[in-house]
Amino acid sequence: MTDVVLVTGGAGFIGSHLVDALIRSGRPVRVLDSLEPQVHEGRLPTIRPEVQFTHGDVADAELWPRVLDGVGEVVHLAAAVGVGQSMYEIVRYCRANVMGTAYLLQALIPR
Repeated sequence: MTDVVLVTGGAGFIGSHLVDALIRSGRPVRVLDSLEPQVHEGRLPTIRPEVQFTHGDVADAELWPRVLDGVGEVVHLAAAVGVGQSMYEIVRYCRANVMGTAYLLQALIPR
């Protein structure tokens, strides 16, 4: 097991503050984030150079083994946001919020 903390959604508002706090405490951090344009208002966030960053979708099952390699802890904050949209884009929201979490949990079982 390692000290690396994986923060899904680590480029978002809450995730980025957590990443900053983890780095200040001396923890190595890996971030998985889709960089959803709606969340970032069309601008790419600044990713700290000491962060191991992966641009990807939590609902991509094939991504998880690589992202979890060497990780000791996971903080899962990734989610599709926009309450109103979730009422008419149900499949997209369930894919990210439910299936993304399911793929993460499935990938953690052998670890």
